[in-house]
Amino acid sequence: MVAGLPSPVFLFSTSFFPFQTTPEGGRGMARKFLCLAFLLLLVLLFTGCATIDLSTPALPEEDSLAAARTGTGTLSGTVRDAAGKRLKNATVVVEGTSLSATTSSLGKYRITKVPAGKVTVTAFLEGYTPQRKTVTVRKNTTTTVNFTLSQESPGSTSLSQPAPSPQATVPVDLLVTYGWGKNNVVRWKNGTVYVYDATGGNGTVDVASLLNSWNDVIGGVTTFRLSSNPQSPVKIYYDVQKVTAFGPGTWGVAFVWWSNYEIVKAEVAILPCGTYYGGMNLCPKIELYLHELGHVVGFGGHTNDGGVMDPVPRSTTITATVREMLSALYSLPVGYALTKAPGVPKDGMAVIPMRWEKEKE
Repeated sequence: MVAGLPSPVFLFSTSFFPFQTTPEGGRGMARKFLCLAFLLLLVLLFTGCATIDLSTPALPEEDSLAAARTGTGTLSGTVRDAAGKRLKNATVVVEGTSLSATTSSLGKYRITKVPAGKVTVTAFLEGYTPQRKTVTVRKNTTTTVNFTLSQESPGSTSLSQPAPSPQATVPVDLLVTYGWGKNNVVRWKNGTVYVYDATGGNGTVDVASLLNSWNDVIGGVTTFRLSSNPQSPVKIYYDVQKVTAFGPGTWGVAFVWWSNYEIVKAEVAILPCGTYYGGMNLCPKIELYLHELGHVVGFGGHTNDGGVMDPVPRSTTITATVREMLSALYSLPVGYALTKAPGVPKDGMAVIPMRWEKEKE
């Protein structure tokens, strides 16, 4: 240190504080300087003169993807055949949901409240090969998805697996005759399937009890339960226009959709009490509900054995033929190839009307 000059600390301190520069005074002034510096830093921070940003900036791309995954959007489009002709009454389904629509006479459809994000949409029409597309639905946005369906070639199919040798106890003939999949097993997945009844059983039919009747036949692998949720995969509802479109005497119609051989959706349209077809008085009753629910759970045909699955049921009896077929159906995995013969396409739909006739005198 140069003689006659104060220490650097004291020189700096004495420019702010008029204290004596003794050793003890120097130490006190140093402490006061540190306190002052800390207070000055706090003032700068709170007045905005200095800021410390510890946050991580959001990535615009991540924000847009997150927005696309929330909320709902709309799907719309047109279904045509290979020649460009607009197809009426084609069904468009959002897979994994109960959302669907039927095309108008102009081949147009519209599905609202579709969950935002990637969805798979399939268009079906009897006699045509289904077409599937995967698209991204964005919140509050209408996404256009058009389909072009090709007519099916006779015997065309798409088997998901080679045909194994069925067990000797499996009634292959019954499954092929009465199953929706013919030579392949088409059924609901294992677990619980919920049913929404918009008709309230017409005020007289206990639909929950009827579902339990079919549950007993199936054996517990798949269970059908009544639900108050309108978005359930199975719906029962009144629809005069849809039912009467199938011709005089039609009392109810069952619609079944499957994807990769798994039934994903079913609907039962029935007539409310009234006079139809030029004076025919019809009113839903237990035979109608039980019959149509039989189609829903997997019985894809009609018997002629005096039971509830006859074309015109006169009884509520679930016969041995129906019991054996459904029990076997749910003992096999979805898509199981029963024979080496062609089956139905792995994605498809079926419609089966039920007609009413007066008792013969």
